[in-house]
Amino acid sequence: MPPGFDLIIMIVAMIALFYFMIIRPQRKRMQQHQEMQQQLVPGARVLLTSGMFGTVVHVGERQLIVELAPGAEVTVLKGNVARTANPDEEEFEFDDAPADVLSTEPVITDEEFQAMYGSDEQADTEPSADVTDPNRNEDPK
Repeated sequence: MPPGFDLIIMIVAMIALFYFMIIRPQRKRMQQHQEMQQQLVPGARVLLTSGMFGTVVHVGERQLIVELAPGAEVTVLKGNVARTANPDEEEFEFDDAPADVLSTEPVITDEEFQAMYGSDEQADTEPSADVTDPNRNEDPK
């Protein structure tokens, strides 16, 4: 063998190892992610890269409209979809019915509010503060 041949074989082996350990698996993951993006359809549950779950409402060329909760829709790039969601991962279920939330705060009438804080007419009679800036140059040039 000519001198330095071992070094050339070692360099080629390192490049091949680098390719098969790092570059090839990354390309495979990218291809799988692109295929997943192409298969998104309205109604699919997805996990966004921000960690939020949502339901795909509309699919465009580069963007999706995702409903995060009933009535809360956001537009995201397809690349922001980390993966489709597994039903096992989801802890909560949403339906379109409004939640029955009872207020623990007491409700007061308009008359009670006006008695406590005064009427709107009283607020209008107070002089307004001067909001002009004393450093502002008013001379037009």
